[in-house]
Amino acid sequence: MTNRDPEFRHQLGKFRLDSSLTSHVPTPPPPTLPPQTSPQSQPPSLTNPAPLHTQHTSSHSSHVHRSKRVSTACDFCRKRKKKCDFRYPNCSACTRAGVRCTIPPPGPQVASASVPRDQLENLQNRVRWLEDVVRRKTGVSVADRPTGSQLDGEGDPDWWYQVPTVLMGRDTSRSTTSATVSGSSPTDSHSVSTELPNVGEIFRDQLENRRPSVARPVASAPHVLRLASLEDAERVASQYFDSMGYQYPFLNRPEFFTQLRRIYAGEVPPPEVLCTYHITIAIALLINPADGAQANEYYRASQETVSLSLQNEDLSSVRVLLSMALWTMFSTNGPSVWHVLGSALRLAVSLGLHKHRNLSSVMEEEMEKRAFWSLYNLDRLVASTLARPLGIADEDISVSLPREFNDDWTEAPGASAMTIPVQVVRLRRIFSRIYRYLYNNQPPPPPADVSLTLLHFRQELDDWRRNAPVYPAALLYSTSYYDYLYATTLLLMHRPSPRNPTPDATSIVSCGDASIQVIRSYWDSYSVGKLKWIWLTLSQIYFAGITILWCLNQNFLAVKDGHPAAWQPNDQMMRRAIQAVVVVLEEFGKRRPGVERLAESFRQQSTVIFSHLAYQQEQINTQPQSQPPLQPPLQPQLQQQNILVAPPVPMAATLDDVLLVDGSGNVPLIDAQLAEELFYSYDWFQEEMATYYTL
Repeated sequence: MTNRDPEFRHQLGKFRLDSSLTSHVPTPPPPTLPPQTSPQSQPPSLTNPAPLHTQHTSSHSSHVHRSKRVSTACDFCRKRKKKCDFRYPNCSACTRAGVRCTIPPPGPQVASASVPRDQLENLQNRVRWLEDVVRRKTGVSVADRPTGSQLDGEGDPDWWYQVPTVLMGRDTSRSTTSATVSGSSPTDSHSVSTELPNVGEIFRDQLENRRPSVARPVASAPHVLRLASLEDAERVASQYFDSMGYQYPFLNRPEFFTQLRRIYAGEVPPPEVLCTYHITIAIALLINPADGAQANEYYRASQETVSLSLQNEDLSSVRVLLSMALWTMFSTNGPSVWHVLGSALRLAVSLGLHKHRNLSSVMEEEMEKRAFWSLYNLDRLVASTLARPLGIADEDISVSLPREFNDDWTEAPGASAMTIPVQVVRLRRIFSRIYRYLYNNQPPPPPADVSLTLLHFRQELDDWRRNAPVYPAALLYSTSYYDYLYATTLLLMHRPSPRNPTPDATSIVSCGDASIQVIRSYWDSYSVGKLKWIWLTLSQIYFAGITILWCLNQNFLAVKDGHPAAWQPNDQMMRRAIQAVVVVLEEFGKRRPGVERLAESFRQQSTVIFSHLAYQQEQINTQPQSQPPLQPPLQPQLQQQNILVAPPVPMAATLDDVLLVDGSGNVPLIDAQLAEELFYSYDWFQEEMATYYTL
């Protein structure tokens, strides 16, 4: 039995850290003399080997006996001069006394401090754990390697480029949890990665010794998914560029279709091209009526090459991260869009995409601009929706806006595919300054200063909308998208904010009108089956709905104090907007578990507000009615105007019934705390959205 036998260690009290363990090492045999050498020619110490061996054995035996008596007993028993039973990890005497069982350290007594009896076991367990971490993270087993031995890749100055491959492991438990929360099937979500690689490690900046990008290796047998035919693939890809391409033009359409044809011809593309192909098709399948399982399948295929695609600090890596951000905006299966955008922005800044640079190639320069301003657009949108800081300050940006080139690289200002995204970026720059002015922790300025500043912002917005060019190839898209962005910017500017907590009458009117316009825009998409069921849509619709309730509540308070109501909306349009919010929220609840609670809360608060308004009107009228009219008559001006483009929103009986005030005059009471959250604070919903969608 050797000292490696676990039963033997247990019998000795488990890891007693005594030097007696060395007594079990076999004693080497005595040296023998070569037959041709005489004893007189040997050193004196070897002239008599037998007595020497006897002496060594005797002294060794006494040393073993002495070691056991001194080092196996714990300090507590030694001080009390009692016999120690060597129980592990505390002996019986230490257990009864309530002290920790410690033993002298092994070897020479260079220190008087003792160590816990189980210290060696704890250290060995930690070493095993660290070895297992290294094995799981890197795939390299170091347990059987001698300490200090050189590992594969060590000494290679470019070895750190392999970090993406190491960090792309998938966490099955988190994927399963995400599937449960999002309501998707466990089969689909189980294999879809919800983890973003540690891009901070991948893109750690080598400022003092930056290395050039190296060629990405091509897999010998890459996994390539294809649709039924090249025509189907081109049709699906065209849907992507005709929608997302107008908003975020970081991909070049002709270049993408060239690579698409090569893939369907059987060629093996570079990993960044293959990753972009898979995730672009996945997004296109997701944003259009299609099978969600097929979109997830293409996304999973993109994750197989994403580590190689993120290998270098270059524009291709920025594009891959942008595609991942778009995917995770439309699907709950994917990394956090907040973290992806943060990593992409830092990579873009590391590459200097935010600075003005004159490159030798116009195409290269323009594609860098498109990638950076797409990032800028997404950053402003996500940051404002989640009430978080902007990723980069406008003062740090010196790069100009992209030029309006056609796909064949002929410049056509106001009449190219880049007309819409360039105009959107111009608005986002105004949007950014509004957000920074109103949403910060600085003390609120005087109301007069706020009103003057908002007036200047309003003039900029009006000039932007008035001068916005229309791209003929996407006439309806550009005009409706401009109107939507204009309305959402007005909401951002006029709703209650940290530096403008009590908006004036002008802001109340602007908020109410803009909210109705936002809801009408979404309702038009919903009516034709093109509404995108994503968290951004949920946020904007809910924000617009509670803003209408806030405006109505302001009217109620103003009339209660003897002042005229600031906002005078068309009653039917306003009611239809409220009902549209209820309908869309209920539809969201069928697709996203948890939203049904939000819809019910909105319905209840709508009931309270309308009941108070009806009761207030009843008190004002000289002849109170037991029941207000179920549906107010249309105003004359509405009969002359075609206000609603989409089919009329049905007035649900459930909503109209609860707005009636009974003859007793009993009115539902407003929950002050809930009203404060619902009408005056947007932060609670932004935090809830971020938590629910793991943003």
